Amino acid sequence: MVAVESEDVAFIVLMAGPGLPGDEILMLQTELINKANEMDEEELKENLKLSREIYDVILIEKDSIIADSTLRKLFEEHYNKMSDKEKEGIKDKETFLENKIKTLLSPWFTFFIRYDPYPMLTKVKCPVLAIIGEKDLQVPPKENLSAIEKALKEGGNQNFKTVELQGLNHLFQTAETGLPLEYGKIEETFSPDAMKIILDWIKGLNNR
Repeated sequence: MVAVESEDVAFIVLMAGPGLPGDEILMLQTELINKANEMDEEELKENLKLSREIYDVILIEKDSIIADSTLRKLFEEHYNKMSDKEKEGIKDKETFLENKIKTLLSPWFTFFIRYDPYPMLTKVKCPVLAIIGEKDLQVPPKENLSAIEKALKEGGNQNFKTVELQGLNHLFQTAETGLPLEYGKIEETFSPDAMKIILDWIKGLNNR
């Protein structure tokens, strides 16, 4: 947004930046993370169904009171279908529900769900480097890099590069699974390979 509104921005490096709308990213994220955690197929199907219904409420319903009521009904229906083992994992149902709805209807989350970066990307004219780790389960690389590239091309940007970095997770660490639980266990803070790609690209701009 800043790059679109100001000519002072020389270039952009998008690090795990989204190209898809927030709700689509979260749907992909939910599927990939649960699959990586080897969730049962039927449970995954139910999980995705509930997620889609939740996001649709947030997308469509602008009245927070109505949204709150609708979400509570959805969770109640979902809770009644849960196994005893799943219910044990929730422990205090009411506390879980209050915290969940508070998060879902928070200003940041509603903005993220509703935001589509595509229109803004079509207006970016400065050079762009977009990088995403191949093992990124939060911002899946293929779908998002493809959307970023399509948007930039549509807007006539002729100076951009998209890179899927092999073996790296959402934080650009060399990873085994890409799961968020793995982040804190990895000693590497930021891949030197990723840093080199960024530096080489910037140096290339300065040499033009």
